[in-house]
Amino acid sequence: MDETLEYLPEEVPDHLFTQNKLNRMGLKPIAESVAYVSYPEQKRKYKLFDIHKTQQRKKQKNGLSLVQKDATIEQILDERRHELEVRRMQLGDSNE
Repeated sequence: MDETLEYLPEEVPDHLFTQNKLNRMGLKPIAESVAYVSYPEQKRKYKLFDIHKTQQRKKQKNGLSLVQKDATIEQILDERRHELEVRRMQLGDSNE
């Protein structure tokens, strides 16, 4: 098995995103995942993709989707920071 990088949520570099976050930005990966983000408390991990290896999704003409598809990278990174704050509080980490 190859040595794929694995990050905790607070360690994920700003150019790596899950497929879900890329979808929200209207992007799709054009290369394999490069790492994982691991949530030990949930015993879950998710593939991470490099935003530099993505392309715009084709716009759906008449399909309905509940997923926002026009989020900017800044909005997603702000959400990530907020999620990390919430996670720290949930895990009882008060190292600030």
